[in-house]
Formats: sequence, C-alpha cells, structure tokens
Amino acid sequence: MSEEIIEVPENSPGVELGFELSEEDENYLQREVFNKGKRKNIEVFYDRQRKAKIRTGPYAGIIQLPRSQKRIHFSTKVKTNLFYMLSFLKSEDEFLYDPDTPIEIKEGVNFFDIIGKFFLNELNGILKQGFLKKYIRKSESQRFLKGKILIKNQIIESIVDKSKFFCEYNDLTFDNLENRIVLSALTSLISLIRFNLEIKNELKKLETMLKDFITLVKISPQECNHVKFNRINQYYEDIIKLSKLILEERFIRSVYKGESRGFNFIVNMNKVYEDFITEIIEAIINTCPEFRAFEVEKQPRFDRLVQERSIITKPDVVVRRGGKYPFIIDTKYKREDLNVDYYQVIAYSLALRDCEKCCLIYPMSKDSKISKDPLTLVRDLTGEDSRKVKIYVRAINLDLDENRNLGYEGYLEGIKEQVKNILLEFTTTTG
Repeated sequence: MSEEIIEVPENSPGVELGFELSEEDENYLQREVFNKGKRKNIEVFYDRQRKAKIRTGPYAGIIQLPRSQKRIHFSTKVKTNLFYMLSFLKSEDEFLYDPDTPIEIKEGVNFFDIIGKFFLNELNGILKQGFLKKYIRKSESQRFLKGKILIKNQIIESIVDKSKFFCEYNDLTFDNLENRIVLSALTSLISLIRFNLEIKNELKKLETMLKDFITLVKISPQECNHVKFNRINQYYEDIIKLSKLILEERFIRSVYKGESRGFNFIVNMNKVYEDFITEIIEAIINTCPEFRAFEVEKQPRFDRLVQERSIITKPDVVVRRGGKYPFIIDTKYKREDLNVDYYQVIAYSLALRDCEKCCLIYPMSKDSKISKDPLTLVRDLTGEDSRKVKIYVRAINLDLDENRNLGYEGYLEGIKEQVKNILLEFTTTTG
C-alpha cells in the first residue's frame, strides 16, 4: 500500500485534505515549532461541510502527521531542487523543524547535509557560550590522596602497588555526558555528509578540538534521555535532540541503503531564495579573479533617501568597489507587480549616489514573463557635482531547474554560471 501524499502549494488559500483530521494531527500542525507566536504559517480550517482544509504562506517542506501517518508536501511554486538549495545555505533563518519526529526522506537523499548545517550552527553557538563543565564522580587510583579512600578497593590496590591510593572524588570536567553525546553524534554525522564539503571540514575541525578534552565513546540514543535540563545546561537542549536523532541505528544505516532520515520541516521560500542567491553572489565574488576589486555587503542599511534620514533602505546585496557602491542587486522570489519592484530598487539607487546599475533577480517560473531590456533612469545630481547620471535597471530570470539532475555540484555550478554572467555584465560595462 503506497503512502498517501497531500500536495499543498505555497501561499495556498486552502487545500482540502481529503480525510478526517484527528485532534492529535490538527494540534500537531498548529504547534509552535511551525507557527511563530501569533503568526500562523500553517492554518487548519473547516468549510461548511466540515471538511478539513489547510492553508499556508510562502512555505515549502514535508510534514508527516503522527496519528494518520499521512504526509503533506508543501510544494514550491518554481521548479528547483530544494534539498540542494538548503544544503548550500549557511543560515537556517526561517527553517522551522521538529527533530523529535524522525521520518524517511525519500524526496532527497542529502538531508544529512542539512542536518550537518544545523549541528554546526548549534555547536558554534555552544562554543561562543562556553562548553559545559560539570562535577563528575570518579573512582580510580591516584599517586596523591584526593577525596576519600575506598577501603575495600584500597586493600586490593595495595597488593599491586602500595604507593597508590584508591580514591573517590568529584571532578569538575568537560568530559561529561552532554559533551560525550555531542562528540559521538558529531563523529557519526561527519561520515554521513556527502555534498557540502565546507560544512564537513568545519565539523572535522571541531571534532579534533573536542577530542582534546572529551572522551569519544559509543553513545546510544537512550542515553540522551538521561540528560536532565536546567538553567545551567539549557543551551544544550537543541543539540542533544539532534544528537539523539543522529545516533539512532536506523538513521545511520539508512545512508548505506540509499535512503535518508530526516524530520518534519517547513521553510520560508522568500528567505531561502534571498539567502541562496546572496551566498552564491558572495561565493563568486570571493573566489573568481574577475571580481578581485569588488566586495559584497549583505543587507546594508542606508538612510540617505530623504534629508531627514528617517527612511531606511536595505537592499539585499550591494557590490562595493573601494568606497563606492555602484551595483545594487535585489532578489525577488515572489513577483506580484513588476512596477512596485522597480520602484523599490529605484529608491535604493536614489539613496546611493554612486549607484550605476540595479538588478532584480527572479526565479524562472511558467508565469514569469519579464522584459529583458534594461530601463534607464536619468537622475539629476545637484550641488557642486551637478550633473546628470544614468542608472540602468534590469530584471532577470534565473533558472533554478536547469541542472537539478546533475547532482549537487553540477546543480550549484549551473546556478553560479548564470549568476556570474549577470555579475560580469554589471562589472565590465559602465552605466
């Protein structure tokens, strides 16, 4: 019997689920992990016939309901390989997930790379806050008396070596259960990551560091339940949950069977697209010799649009050359009115007197028909440098589906090639 899958397109006003929704499943969909406070990313409602429907915002992902085991696919409006995009991202903003509910991810065998990113971010957070030290009771032979002597063990010890004391004492150490769980999960996870070598190498560096003061031992998922959280170790809670998932035998074995284990998740596609293109641009400019003179600033804030400086403009990406900002790039996953988007980048260009070109980058979709011809904005600069400046504004479609079947590296190279051509057009001609 095949698993029933319900497709819910992003920004759907309402899709009928086609089955009776249990109270447990409805409560699960309304959980805080998928809905931030008063913001309802997923909303369940009923029509006049009391049929359950579901609507959502700009979200894509997979949620398998715990009671009915039916799976809901929140699908993207554009064709792309979502798992490759998520594997490439450094940020996990607007990635909402439930690590307590592991599921089979048949849709993308590289979910381990995504989990690797989460684990790396959590581990870096712990590193900034400081690794946990706890008092651990130890019983062992010592050259010097420490704590109290265990008489029974001391008698046996004296037969072998009379110069040692068999002591029991409390030791304040990093080598505690929480850190051993983290190190054990980290070691297992490194072997599961297939594509994102940057994340894999960062995790390897942290593994080497942790081994200097933490003992690597085999940890079972059940041992993760022995950790009791309080105000001292509360900041370990998320990474212990991820560790428990990674340490599951079924999870580890699945990679060798061509499957993948993951968990229920949804992502804000507006944010995913923005971050993905921004990181692609940053990678190109930082590594390609053609752009040696340029730097990337992500979401810089400018207040020079009006004299009172009361309006803040924040473009997605500004390409800087020296102390000037000649190029503005704004990513738009969702296009409702092209004119509105043009107005926005024109406002950015007015706030930056050095601006020569603006570019709007949209993902290609069946309804994304935009003119490839640039528009020319003529701006009068008054004052000592009174002159007329031409600013070119372009709207460009990016094909996120072109190389989706070429594997992770092929997919990324295809996207980078498209973006690189856009940047070359920007940087090799003047406005």
